[in-house]
Amino acid sequence: MSEDLKATTPSAAALKARARRVHRGEATEAEARKRTSKASLQGILQLPLLEALEEAGGKARPRDLYQQLATRLGVPDGLRQERRTCGDGQSYRVFDQQVRWARQTAVMEGLIADGTRGVWELADPGHAKLLRARRGVTMLIYSTDLGVALWAHAEDAASVIEPESVDLILTSPPYPVVTRDYGRMDVPQWLDWMRRLTALWRDLLTDTGTLALNLGDVHVPGSPALSPYVERYVLSAIDECGLHLAGRMPWFSPTRIGNIQWTSTRKVRPKNQVEHVVLLSKAANPSWDITRLPPVPFSPGTLRWWERKKRGMKIHRPSGYDIREEAFEPKGDGALPGNLIVAAGAPGSDAYSRRCRAAGLPRHSARFPAEVPRSIILTCTSPGETVYDPMAGSNVTGAVAQELGRHWISSEVMLRSVQGSAFRFDNLTGFSMKPLPPGVAP
Repeated sequence: MSEDLKATTPSAAALKARARRVHRGEATEAEARKRTSKASLQGILQLPLLEALEEAGGKARPRDLYQQLATRLGVPDGLRQERRTCGDGQSYRVFDQQVRWARQTAVMEGLIADGTRGVWELADPGHAKLLRARRGVTMLIYSTDLGVALWAHAEDAASVIEPESVDLILTSPPYPVVTRDYGRMDVPQWLDWMRRLTALWRDLLTDTGTLALNLGDVHVPGSPALSPYVERYVLSAIDECGLHLAGRMPWFSPTRIGNIQWTSTRKVRPKNQVEHVVLLSKAANPSWDITRLPPVPFSPGTLRWWERKKRGMKIHRPSGYDIREEAFEPKGDGALPGNLIVAAGAPGSDAYSRRCRAAGLPRHSARFPAEVPRSIILTCTSPGETVYDPMAGSNVTGAVAQELGRHWISSEVMLRSVQGSAFRFDNLTGFSMKPLPPGVAP
């Protein structure tokens, strides 16, 4: 075998790893098809484990944590007591082993100290990671004359917002199978989580309100095929939550990079530069008005066509249809706007980014540019109406709503993200930063 061929032939280990990814992808899609609500213990144990350790004063014995975690997560007693037998004949509780694996992962990530045998203790990074809102608690962090920023899980924030008071809910949830600060969910978990949230959000909307979600494509693990999770979610929102598919405003980003495996390395898929923006409405006829959008200049070709028309020239349309041409007269401020949002990714050197770096706060890793919320807010709301972003991140939505004269509400689960987002507002006259609760580090 030539040296060049050896260099391009995958090793046996690489082929086995690829087979495992393919198998995992097939299993995940099978679960998504069933739209299961059964969650993976491995995917949800780490943060509750960190929280339980903090509540115990920073350290505890594992036997004191197993039942506490099972109760916190609502694990059925049958699953809690399930046992398996090793090859040497010894048996163990499956749930307890999963907790131990979550602890070991946290040790490798530096969140739990690898210290005294039989005692699990939070490391300093573990304390820092707990700057995540606790379930059941909603706190106001800052406000302006038009809006409020809350530190809370989306589920808890929904419980403190008046029903039927929001005209537009606009957010970009974390995509499934993508690791963010929020954690990582597979597609079935994500669908189940979003189904519950959508039911809560529907109750917050006015009768003519809109729910707009920015969602990105993800690959089935181990495969270049795309997961149809977006389509599954939309059908669930329509069939189970009673919403209407009001429209789509896809976002095209000319600066988006390709998938590392399937585009850059394997070169079997073109670069995906478009993300979904799905708009769902409570009523079949939501309160939209595209005249609020900035005018689009007429193209030179349109103006030349109309000049020929005015000179009495007979123009045959390429489609062959005979249409009253006067209906297409280029009059008014500009052409009718299209539904495609064209905008490069969020800048990395704007004032928000610079101030986060100076303050030692992390920049939110999944920001969209202001053009995305601007187009949607202008289409779906009038000045004075209310916009809510339940997963606000750096709160671009709130900043654009403030600029356009809309009331806004934001909620975000990570405290440091809320603190960093205040840099978008603290130069406003009506800005007010609230004191942090006792025991929470700045």
